[in-house]
Amino acid sequence: MRQTVGILGTPIDILDTEAVLQRLEQFVQERRFHQVATANTDFLINALSDPELQRILRNADLVMPDGMPVVWAARIMRSSLPERVTGADIVPELAALAARKGYRVFMLGGSPEVAQRARARLEADNPGLQIVGCVSPPVRPLLEMDHEAILAEIACAKPDILLVAFGNPKQEKWIDLNREGLRDVPVCIGVGGTFDFLAGKIPRAPIWMQRGGVEWFHRLIHEPRRLWKRYVRDILQFSRYLLKQGWAVRRARRAGTSELYVARVNDSAVLSIVGDFGRPILPRFQATADSELSAKRHLILDMQGVTNFDGEALGTLINLSKRAAYCGCEIRVVAAPLAIRKVLRRSQIDKGLFQMAGTVAQAFSNGSAVGMCWRVQRGDRSAVVTACGLSDRLAVQRLESVCARLLSSDKQVDLDLRDVTFVDCHLLAALYRLTKMTAGSSERCPARFRVVAGSLLRRAMAREQLLGKIVLTDTPEMPPDAVEEPFEVREEAENSRTPVEPLPLFAKGV
Repeated sequence: MRQTVGILGTPIDILDTEAVLQRLEQFVQERRFHQVATANTDFLINALSDPELQRILRNADLVMPDGMPVVWAARIMRSSLPERVTGADIVPELAALAARKGYRVFMLGGSPEVAQRARARLEADNPGLQIVGCVSPPVRPLLEMDHEAILAEIACAKPDILLVAFGNPKQEKWIDLNREGLRDVPVCIGVGGTFDFLAGKIPRAPIWMQRGGVEWFHRLIHEPRRLWKRYVRDILQFSRYLLKQGWAVRRARRAGTSELYVARVNDSAVLSIVGDFGRPILPRFQATADSELSAKRHLILDMQGVTNFDGEALGTLINLSKRAAYCGCEIRVVAAPLAIRKVLRRSQIDKGLFQMAGTVAQAFSNGSAVGMCWRVQRGDRSAVVTACGLSDRLAVQRLESVCARLLSSDKQVDLDLRDVTFVDCHLLAALYRLTKMTAGSSERCPARFRVVAGSLLRRAMAREQLLGKIVLTDTPEMPPDAVEEPFEVREEAENSRTPVEPLPLFAKGV
């Protein structure tokens, strides 16, 4: 069973190094795509201001605690992590495992010199290790990279393990953006600066500094110009957010008992927790929730009787959201007590994961969540496409296809995205491709493409260095002879998914 600790909205797996290696070996044997992250304080802080990165970490199949501050944070959450498991430590261990089992490894990222030296080091330390590729792409913004060329090399090499060293959050977003092209790679890990350590470019701190949680100081001494601003920001913000979450968790009173009650109404199940929501009740709660979701029942989590949380319960709620989405079900949370609302809010899991309700009756009466949908208003010479809701890969593919067809028919297209409530790199990549399409041959595609962007989209474009590369406008130019064509994508996108065997909620990395 997968057990995690929820720290600032990110689930961290409760595993030591040996258990991590066992999980990675299991991923290889399953022969399907798995994304693995090594989360340190910088990851957690970046995720607070980057909703896409937070979603990626929540959906990752394994998130390792990369650093002692993360281990200490778990203790503040009334939970515990066995040890820190860093990328710099796990890669040599994984290479040794790959050499013993005959797994194929592909190295992606780092400068050419550093990557080749890291490769030589791994091969020297692990005779028989099959490193089937070592590619160092030119340094470019994420959405301007030649993804197809990189994926072609990876597909040709057929690796079992892909090590991506682009740094956070670029490496996590690159893996997620290209997950379709990586579907035959069982293990994809973002390893940050691990190649630098392996190549000897950056020396590792002494063991006593690593175990004492001050390895960051050793790195700061060797790279002061590059790291000082990041470390100051991470220390200040991580401490501030963690103290708020820890204070909320520890201030909630303990009841000393826990009970779980279940009631089923039509296609929904109400799970009522009374007392302490923590380790004693978690196995029963996990099994019950997994059973209800497997039966395609929506969940209403009645927390009006909850007296306190621990970190593992918070991690379970994050995992539950992923499982519900996989099963096509919804989760609504009833969290009446003020202390419990504070715990959820300061743990960064009150928004974006569940619909909240004040009472069970309200939870039943709330409308269903809407995915991404849009309408087309088409004229002879121009068209306006207005989209709303949460973007996802399947919906974005269909939206891009609609816009591309309009552009190919010599129309000016304004894409209004002001009502889109979640932006990821799938959507940004589509906007970039459509912009490049209009910049091509004037005979083939003379129409212009403009985007009406709200503050959410503008912030996402700034993060991915797209401002100035996509034409923005404040308001769409409505065709005087417009004919409206409504289109709702959610149902069609869901029906187009290839059926897969449901996976257990707390096993196999789900």
